[in-house]
Amino acid sequence: TPMIEMIHGEGTILKSIPAMYNMFIKYGIDIRKEPILVYPTLHYQNGGVEIDKTCHTNVPNLLVAGEASGGVHGTNRLMGNSLLDVVVFGREAGIEAGKMFKNIEMPSKLSLQHVKDFEAEREKAGLKTDTVSPKLLPHYTHGNPEFEKAIPGATK
Repeated sequence: TPMIEMIHGEGTILKSIPAMYNMFIKYGIDIRKEPILVYPTLHYQNGGVEIDKTCHTNVPNLLVAGEASGGVHGTNRLMGNSLLDVVVFGREAGIEAGKMFKNIEMPSKLSLQHVKDFEAEREKAGLKTDTVSPKLLPHYTHGNPEFEKAIPGATK
Protein backbone atom coordinates (compact mmCIF):
# COMPACT_ATOMS: atom_id res chain seq x y z
CA THR A 1 0.00 0.00 0.00
CA PRO A 2 2.81 2.54 0.47
CA MET A 3 3.41 2.19 -3.27
CA ILE A 4 -0.07 3.60 -3.93
CA GLU A 5 1.09 6.94 -2.60
CA MET A 6 4.52 6.60 -4.20
CA ILE A 7 2.97 6.07 -7.62
CA HIS A 8 -0.11 8.30 -7.42
CA GLY A 9 1.05 10.97 -4.99
CA GLU A 10 0.66 11.78 -1.33
CA GLY A 11 -2.97 11.86 -0.14
CA THR A 12 -4.20 9.29 -2.67
CA ILE A 13 -5.14 6.73 0.00
CA LEU A 14 -7.10 9.24 2.11
CA LYS A 15 -8.86 10.45 -1.04
CA SER A 16 -9.50 7.09 -2.73
CA ILE A 17 -9.90 4.53 0.04
CA PRO A 18 -10.53 6.40 3.30
CA ALA A 19 -12.63 3.58 4.79
CA MET A 20 -9.74 1.14 4.41
CA TYR A 21 -7.35 3.67 5.93
CA ASN A 22 -9.69 4.19 8.90
CA MET A 23 -10.18 0.46 9.38
CA PHE A 24 -6.42 -0.15 9.67
CA ILE A 25 -5.48 2.99 11.60
CA LYS A 26 -7.80 1.82 14.43
CA TYR A 27 -5.25 -0.96 14.99
CA GLY A 28 -2.24 1.32 14.70
CA ILE A 29 -1.42 0.38 11.11
CA ASP A 30 -0.87 3.32 8.78
CA ILE A 31 -1.34 1.80 5.32
CA ARG A 32 0.28 4.87 3.80
CA LYS A 33 3.58 3.82 5.38
CA GLU A 34 3.28 0.08 6.13
CA PRO A 35 2.46 -2.62 3.60
CA ILE A 36 -0.53 -4.80 4.40
CA LEU A 37 -0.94 -8.45 3.56
CA VAL A 38 -3.39 -8.98 0.73
CA TYR A 39 -4.52 -12.45 -0.25
CA PRO A 40 -7.58 -14.10 -1.76
CA THR A 41 -10.15 -15.40 0.68
CA LEU A 42 -13.07 -17.74 0.38
CA HIS A 43 -16.08 -15.60 -0.47
CA TYR A 44 -18.41 -18.51 -1.01
CA GLN A 45 -18.03 -21.97 -2.37
CA ASN A 46 -20.54 -23.85 -4.41
CA GLY A 47 -20.64 -27.28 -5.82
CA GLY A 48 -22.72 -27.79 -8.84
CA VAL A 49 -23.54 -29.88 -11.81
CA GLU A 50 -20.63 -30.17 -14.23
CA ILE A 51 -21.36 -28.52 -17.55
CA ASP A 52 -19.51 -27.92 -20.76
CA LYS A 53 -19.10 -24.48 -22.34
CA THR A 54 -22.63 -24.63 -23.75
CA CYS A 55 -24.30 -25.71 -20.47
CA HIS A 56 -24.75 -29.37 -21.43
CA THR A 57 -24.48 -31.96 -18.66
CA ASN A 58 -23.73 -35.65 -19.02
CA VAL A 59 -27.50 -36.31 -18.90
CA PRO A 60 -29.03 -36.15 -22.39
CA ASN A 61 -31.21 -33.05 -22.95
CA LEU A 62 -30.38 -31.58 -19.51
CA LEU A 63 -28.92 -28.08 -19.52
CA VAL A 64 -27.84 -26.30 -16.35
CA ALA A 65 -26.94 -22.65 -15.73
CA GLY A 66 -26.29 -20.31 -12.82
CA GLU A 67 -25.88 -21.42 -9.21
CA ALA A 68 -26.93 -24.99 -10.00
CA SER A 69 -23.77 -25.37 -12.07
CA GLY A 70 -20.15 -24.70 -11.40
CA GLY A 71 -20.21 -22.20 -14.27
CA VAL A 72 -16.93 -21.04 -15.75
CA HIS A 73 -15.20 -21.46 -12.40
CA GLY A 74 -15.68 -25.20 -12.04
CA THR A 75 -17.58 -27.14 -9.41
CA ASN A 76 -15.80 -25.48 -6.48
CA ARG A 77 -15.63 -21.87 -7.46
CA LEU A 78 -14.32 -19.02 -5.41
CA MET A 79 -15.31 -15.41 -5.79
CA GLY A 80 -17.56 -16.07 -8.76
CA ASN A 81 -20.01 -13.53 -9.99
CA SER A 82 -23.24 -15.49 -9.70
CA LEU A 83 -25.33 -12.85 -11.44
CA LEU A 84 -22.98 -12.97 -14.42
CA ASP A 85 -23.13 -16.78 -14.37
CA VAL A 86 -26.93 -16.72 -14.45
CA VAL A 87 -27.16 -14.12 -17.21
CA VAL A 88 -24.37 -15.38 -19.46
CA PHE A 89 -24.95 -19.08 -18.96
CA GLY A 90 -28.73 -18.69 -18.82
CA ARG A 91 -28.57 -17.14 -22.29
CA GLU A 92 -26.19 -19.87 -23.47
CA ALA A 93 -28.49 -22.58 -22.10
CA GLY A 94 -31.47 -20.92 -23.80
CA ILE A 95 -29.68 -20.86 -27.15
CA GLU A 96 -28.72 -24.52 -26.75
CA ALA A 97 -32.26 -25.49 -25.71
CA GLY A 98 -33.58 -23.82 -28.85
CA LYS A 99 -31.19 -25.86 -30.99
CA MET A 100 -32.01 -29.10 -29.15
CA PHE A 101 -35.76 -28.59 -29.38
CA LYS A 102 -35.67 -29.07 -33.13
CA ASN A 103 -34.16 -32.55 -32.75
CA ILE A 104 -36.15 -33.94 -29.84
CA GLU A 105 -38.85 -36.38 -30.81
CA MET A 106 -41.81 -36.78 -28.53
CA PRO A 107 -43.18 -40.27 -28.02
CA SER A 108 -46.26 -40.97 -30.09
CA LYS A 109 -48.19 -41.84 -26.94
CA LEU A 110 -47.49 -40.25 -23.56
CA SER A 111 -47.91 -42.36 -20.42
CA LEU A 112 -47.15 -42.52 -16.73
CA GLN A 113 -45.15 -45.73 -17.12
CA HIS A 114 -42.18 -44.07 -15.41
CA VAL A 115 -44.26 -43.77 -12.21
CA LYS A 116 -45.20 -47.47 -12.37
CA ASP A 117 -41.54 -48.36 -13.00
CA PHE A 118 -40.51 -46.29 -9.98
CA GLU A 119 -43.06 -48.02 -7.75
CA ALA A 120 -41.87 -51.44 -8.96
CA GLU A 121 -38.24 -50.53 -8.20
CA ARG A 122 -39.18 -49.29 -4.75
CA GLU A 123 -41.12 -52.46 -3.99
CA LYS A 124 -38.26 -54.62 -5.30
CA ALA A 125 -35.90 -52.77 -2.93
CA GLY A 126 -38.22 -53.47 0.01
CA LEU A 127 -39.10 -49.82 0.59
CA LYS A 128 -42.59 -49.69 1.99
CA THR A 129 -44.25 -46.35 2.63
CA ASP A 130 -47.52 -44.55 2.19
CA THR A 131 -45.67 -41.68 0.56
CA VAL A 132 -46.85 -40.95 -2.95
CA SER A 133 -43.87 -40.86 -5.30
CA PRO A 134 -42.21 -39.47 -7.21
CA LYS A 135 -42.57 -36.58 -4.82
CA LEU A 136 -42.22 -33.12 -6.28
CA LEU A 137 -42.19 -31.19 -3.02
CA PRO A 138 -41.84 -32.52 0.52
CA HIS A 139 -44.79 -32.13 2.83
CA TYR A 140 -43.20 -30.20 5.72
CA THR A 141 -46.09 -29.37 7.98
CA HIS A 142 -46.81 -30.03 11.61
CA GLY A 143 -48.80 -33.18 12.17
CA ASN A 144 -47.16 -34.90 9.22
CA PRO A 145 -45.52 -38.13 10.49
CA GLU A 146 -42.61 -37.70 8.04
CA PHE A 147 -41.97 -34.20 9.37
CA GLU A 148 -42.21 -35.39 12.97
CA LYS A 149 -39.76 -38.24 12.28
CA ALA A 150 -37.31 -36.06 10.36
CA ILE A 151 -37.25 -33.23 12.90
CA PRO A 152 -38.07 -34.65 16.37
CA GLY A 153 -39.49 -32.09 18.74
CA ALA A 154 -40.04 -29.52 16.03
CA THR A 155 -43.71 -29.22 16.86
CA LYS A 156 -43.19 -28.73 20.59
